[in-house]
Order: sequence, then structure tokens, then C-alpha cells
Amino acid sequence: MRMGLGLMMTVLVAALSACNLVRPEVTLTLAPIDPRTPQATPASASPTASPPPTRTAQPTPTRIIIATATPTPTATPLVGQPQELASPSPSATASDAPPAIPSALASLPATWTAAPTLPPTRTLSAPPDSSAHTPGPLIDASPAVSTPAPRFDAPTATPTATATRIQPTVALRRELLPPVIQPRLEPSAFSITAASAYEYDVGAGQVFRFEDIQLGGGVRLFLRNPVDAGSFMRTDAKGMLRFKALNAARETDLAVSPFFAGFAAGISSIDENKNRIVELDWSADGTRFSFRIDPPAGTDTSNAGLWFWQPATNLETDPTYAIVRDCPAAEYRSCAIVNPGSARFWRTIAVQWSPVPGDNLILLTLELPEENRNAVAMMEARRDPQMANNAPAFIRYDYASWNADGQSITGSGRDPGGRAIIALVDRSLEGQRLILDGAARGLWLRDAVRLADGSFVALGRYGGPGSGPLALFDGAGEQISDTIGDGPPQAVRWFPDRSAVVLSVDGQQYTAYVEGGSISNVTALASDPRFSAGQGPAASVPAGVMADAEYQPGQQLRVAVAYLNLRQEPSASAPVIGALVSGDYVAIFAGPHEADGYRWWRVQTADDLFGWVAGGIGGAPTLRQP
Repeated sequence: MRMGLGLMMTVLVAALSACNLVRPEVTLTLAPIDPRTPQATPASASPTASPPPTRTAQPTPTRIIIATATPTPTATPLVGQPQELASPSPSATASDAPPAIPSALASLPATWTAAPTLPPTRTLSAPPDSSAHTPGPLIDASPAVSTPAPRFDAPTATPTATATRIQPTVALRRELLPPVIQPRLEPSAFSITAASAYEYDVGAGQVFRFEDIQLGGGVRLFLRNPVDAGSFMRTDAKGMLRFKALNAARETDLAVSPFFAGFAAGISSIDENKNRIVELDWSADGTRFSFRIDPPAGTDTSNAGLWFWQPATNLETDPTYAIVRDCPAAEYRSCAIVNPGSARFWRTIAVQWSPVPGDNLILLTLELPEENRNAVAMMEARRDPQMANNAPAFIRYDYASWNADGQSITGSGRDPGGRAIIALVDRSLEGQRLILDGAARGLWLRDAVRLADGSFVALGRYGGPGSGPLALFDGAGEQISDTIGDGPPQAVRWFPDRSAVVLSVDGQQYTAYVEGGSISNVTALASDPRFSAGQGPAASVPAGVMADAEYQPGQQLRVAVAYLNLRQEPSASAPVIGALVSGDYVAIFAGPHEADGYRWWRVQTADDLFGWVAGGIGGAPTLRQP
């Protein structure tokens, strides 16, 4: 019975083995699983060798492109010296090259999660019996989680395109397109900085800067010496004269007649200064200067008129002398000192020293109130305390200016016969050669000058003197600029090289350029102490495209930056009249003009606006070909 039972058990085990219900004894071993290696899927038992395990494909990481958001343009004008454009619009072009990581993001943590550390995994091993089946490895119930290392050489998906507005091209106004401007003429031999043509309004609390010169106490007038860059004259906020003479070490106050030491102590404003100085002029050799006094109403008028200073002090009456004492009305105390001439009343309104070095002749323009016209006179600056006791010899030309040779003048306005003309007159003020008979053309002409090439230009208007604004006219009587300001000027001052003229009209100052006829309102600029630091309109603003410019008249270009200001004038301080965005079309009308560190172009926009844009910033162009 016992043997029968054992036999039965043997048979049962053999049967179960044949049915694969009982496994032979196995040995358990523990081995770590590499998380980077995909694990095989367990296979079913087979009498033959197990096939290679199937690998799960490793996911390919997608490269992240970090794009800078395009700035939203605003039309808010910038303060100070404004930046003319925003950064260019970023592009997100796909590339196989590693993307540049912005410095602001360089310190951020990685964007992937490290694989967790797994516990050891039990692996079942079969005995070394080649005939026995070797099962596949058994994996722990916790799946292996792994994120592959980033691969920057992987291809990148193309970003979804953003809808872009369609910018229209410019409907070119060809009838307004100016002709090409030829290179400007060289200035005449006696030209100096144009800064002398302006009247300033720099307060006592500001610092006026002109290149390496810095001046406190305010500036009303400023005039650099024509032969010494370190020598100058200026009037301060009280109308007092300070100067640095030729070869002098420092600036000093004028404390000699008609002034004296401590004169300015009792003056609180320019309207209380009985010796208020309203005009300054250097001699051509820079050794002497003149100053014109125009007392405010209600003050002592004894010293009204023209005075000059010279460096010698070896005479009792040195170093200043009165040249002309003005007598514009009977109540002026100066009238009691002067013997009248061919006019009972007169007032000096403009002064010009001869352009020849060493020549001390001074050309004066004077108002004759009783005759409702002007006259000119020639005086010599000499050391004579009696010189101003007699009225000048008046010659009835309304206006006059020296010619560059110093041997003749250009007369304009009414001549002694009463006709409006432009004429050449010798320095004795006798004899004239007619250049233009304005009266025959219905023109009023004044303040004419002769240019370096021998041609003439004047201010004028159709009709008589009247009360209307003036424009520039050439020597043939052709108008070459628009009207300047809203009325007649109260003062006119030419640049020394005759390239432009400054008009003061009802508290506004305008610069009108001979070449091209462009006009700029410089009122705000003359109140800015930085004007004289090279920011002023030293060069002519072209009315058309310069002959040697990189762009052609009417050429259409597109804005190459995200945002670009359209300004009224070629200046960073000019009002913003429009805004352009990337891709907008513009047509070139004038330029270039260098100012405020920018290269300006006058353009017409697709919206039919006309204004000036900066053509380059920091060496990068703001305009591009279509």
C-alpha cells in the first residue's frame, strides 16, 4: 500500500510537469535595472530560445524656442534727447543651430525632471540547463520613469505664422518732389560760427555750453572771436557784458565807461539796466569789439548808442569810446549832447565791422523815425572822446551789408531816390550799380547780401513794405523760400557766411536757409543751454535730396524697425507728428541732414504725411529696400 501510494505520487508529479503546472526549483537573484535602458516585455514559455526583447522607442525631446515679445508701440513723445526707435521685431526662424539663451534666463533651472532612483528589482534565473526554459525578466510593479537628456540638434517645428497687416505703398506726390540739391557752396573767407546770429534765453540758473566753453549767470547774446576759439563776448541775464579778450586767460566783466565796478549790484533784471546791451560785434582781427546800448523805457538814456572797446589803456580816456550817441526822440538825454545832422532823430539798429583784418571801419544801419525809413552811415572806431558829439552822415539806403572784399557794400530797400532795389555801392557810400529793380517787378526788397559765388539774395515780399511776412528772393527776383513767420521781423541777422538768415518775429526765431529755402523755428532751441554744444542748426537743412546721397528723390523704402517717429523738423526735440511701424512704406523727399547724432530724411508716408525720420541708429539702418 505504501509503495502503491508512492508510485501514485510520482505519476502525479510527472503529469503536472508535463502540463507545465509545476515549475522546477529556481534561484532568486537581485540586480538593479538601468533606468535609461528600456526593459523587455515578459514572453510566454516556449520550448525554444526566447526571442530578443522588444525595445520601447525613446521619446525625442522638443527644443524650446524662447522668443522675445514684440514691444507694443506707443505714441508718447520721449523726454530729453529721445530714442528714435524701438528694438526690431524678433524672428522665430527654425534652425538646427543651438538657440541663444537670453542672459536673464541663464540662471533658471532645467526644464526636465530627473529619473527617480528605483529599488532593486527581483529577477528570476533558470538553472544552467540548456534544455530548460529561461523566462524573461520579471519587472517590479513600479514602472521605470525616465526623461531623456536634451538634444539640441533635434529638428524644431515651424512656428505658426502670425497674421501681418498689409502696408500700402506711397502714392507719390510727384508734383511736390523737389529737385536734386547740389553740394553747398564753401563759406566765404571771413565766416565764423553761426551761433552769433541767435539771441538766447538761457537763465541765470543754467550753464550755457559752447564746445569747451561753459558759462554761468545766463546768456542773452554770445559771440565768439573770429580769430581765437577761446575768446568770446556774451551778455548775461541782466544784459551786462562779460568777455574774454584775445589771448586773455579768463573772462572778465566790463567795468569801464559807461559801466563801473559794482554797477550790476543794484540791478535785478534786464528791464532795469539803463546800459542794457542789445548787440555785440567783433572787429575782423579780433582785437576790438563794439556793443550797442538800448535803454529800457523809463531809465536814464544818456548812454544810448554804439560804443567800442580796445585793449590799450595808456590814455586817460581808454579803453572805451562812444562812436554814435542815439537820439530817437526828444526826451532822450543823449540828444542834448549831440549836434544833429541831416536828420533830427535817429537810432542805431544794426552794426557790421569791416571784414578786412586791421580795418576799423564800421557800417551802421539807423532808423529815421520822422522819415519812416532807414539810412546807413560809415564810422571809424578810433580813440577820440569827441567822436560821438556829432551825428553821423546819413546816406538814405534802407539796408546795407559788407561784401567780402571790404571795398563795397550791398544796398537794399529804398535807395536815395525812393525805389526798392538791390545795388552795389562803394565803401564811400557814393555811386551804385543796380543789381535788381524790385519796384519794377512789384517787389519790396530788404537786408540783401552778396554770396561767396557773387550772386545776391534778399528778404522780400510782393507789394510795399507793409505788415506781411517776408520770404527769400534771389538776385533775379525769384522767390526761393516760403514766407517766414506770421508777420514782418523785428530783427534780422545773417550767418557770417551768408548761408542762412535769422528772423525774430513776434517773439519767435526762425532760420531760413539760402540753399533749398528750408525754414526752421529755433525758438525753443535758443532757450536750451545745450544749443551751443553742437546741437544747433550749423548746417543747412536741404529742401531736396542731396546729389551725392544714398537715396534718390521719390525712392520708396520700408521701415526696418518696430517703431519709428515721424517728426516735424530734423531734430530730436522737434514735435512728433506721426508714428511708423515695421514694414511701412515711405518715399524719400529730402536729405540727408545731420543733427542730434542722427542722419535725417524727409519722407512722405502712405498716409500722405510729410515729416523727418532718423535714417540710422547706432550704425543700424532704420530704412530698407522693399
